[in-house]
Amino acid sequence: MTTRTPKYMTIKNTLIQKIENGVYLPGDAIPSDNELMRTLKVSKSTITQALKNLEADGYIIRQQGRGSFVTDRSRMQTVLNLYLCPMEQNEKQFWTTLTHEFNESNQGFNVKTTFLSNEKAPLRDSLFQSFASGNAPDILSLDGPDVAYWAYMNSLLPFDDYMEPAFLDSFLNPILQQGRFQGKLYHLGYTESTLCILYNKELFRSLRIRIPSCIEEAWSWEEFMSVCQLIKEKTSFPYPLLMDSGRGLSPKSGEWNSYSGIPFILQNNGRLFNDDFTRTTDYINSPNSIAAMQWLGDLFHKYSYTHIENIKACFPNNFAMSLSLPSAYFQSLKESENVGVIPLPHGLRAATPHGSWGLCMSNQTQHPKQCCQFIQYVFSLQNQLKISKNTGIPVLKEIYEVMDSFDAVSSNANILFSQLRHSSFTRPQTPAYPFFSKQFAYAYYHIATGADVQREMKHLADLVDDHLYRHNYYRG
Repeated sequence: MTTRTPKYMTIKNTLIQKIENGVYLPGDAIPSDNELMRTLKVSKSTITQALKNLEADGYIIRQQGRGSFVTDRSRMQTVLNLYLCPMEQNEKQFWTTLTHEFNESNQGFNVKTTFLSNEKAPLRDSLFQSFASGNAPDILSLDGPDVAYWAYMNSLLPFDDYMEPAFLDSFLNPILQQGRFQGKLYHLGYTESTLCILYNKELFRSLRIRIPSCIEEAWSWEEFMSVCQLIKEKTSFPYPLLMDSGRGLSPKSGEWNSYSGIPFILQNNGRLFNDDFTRTTDYINSPNSIAAMQWLGDLFHKYSYTHIENIKACFPNNFAMSLSLPSAYFQSLKESENVGVIPLPHGLRAATPHGSWGLCMSNQTQHPKQCCQFIQYVFSLQNQLKISKNTGIPVLKEIYEVMDSFDAVSSNANILFSQLRHSSFTRPQTPAYPFFSKQFAYAYYHIATGADVQREMKHLADLVDDHLYRHNYYRG
């Protein structure tokens, strides 16, 4: 299955090929609207839309009463459109500065940045509209687990033919693993992430709570529960554990519900899909998976150890523990030195998520070499060090090697790096994952509010399996 290309886009691309191959030279008139309608057997509105897009992209100039003429693009500077969906305000500032510095460096083309927000409209809806209208950006940011879907829809252009192996080899292996679909690389994450517990240093010292200093010393589920009970008994904090740095849990929390919930299923030797991603029944609703979700649900409605409502004002100055992303830790350091990091508790085994946002090339770009030139600029060592100040977790091997050589990693940050190296898993690389994740978010939320776990997980499995069936298991 592929995205359906509108007729006007096909006409537009055909004319672009003729212009770039010299069939039509600068100053030449292209066939009239009526001639194009007759030879291509399409409507007037289709031709008009194709020519408007050609003019907007700088290939032609339309003169009323005279026709459409090919422009001299050698005198025009190429502008790449970049769509970004920043997670934090300071990340937006990073990208604004980076693109300005790139444009000032006179690389022969410019980059124009458009910031999208999931809060105003779902990112996927905005991208669908862009691709369907033939106005997709040259470069776009995607969350790692969404790559398989967009690659399957033939919306992305792989990097393999445009980037040198030496450059790609500079990335951490999980970044490359996350970005591949069916053997091709479509996505380069510009940051890494994991899941951790942030804690109140002063409180933990006063209550004499054991603080794991490395992933080998991580709490078991049982020890984690006993710590929650102690905090609830000995303090006045509304909850022993903040959920997502106080943001709580919502069926509209985006990827957070899946990112924070799935690890505990895997830790309990549960599974999400079968090996070829054609079935979730007996996997996502297996006894082990159900037991893990029951344990998570009990944290909310049975023991009140964590919360659903948004109380983010409590973090980072009025909390005991928080289940958080590393970015919350690095941001908290600007306000408080009383926040520390401990590894994610483990069940029958350790399992921590990884993966985050990265850059892709649109299959509608006419400038893949320039796209890759800009993307390589983003991943310069200097720029990676800058963005890691916001996220804390860079993606280049060289940064880790420098840190190791100079023992420059704090014990807190070393826990995050160790989880990535030794217990991280890549979320399912299937085009069905965005649908799965959305339905999982609802199931997790309902379980947190006290719904029957077995029924919710069976309903989740039924929905996903029906989705797989209706899409021919994404084999087309």
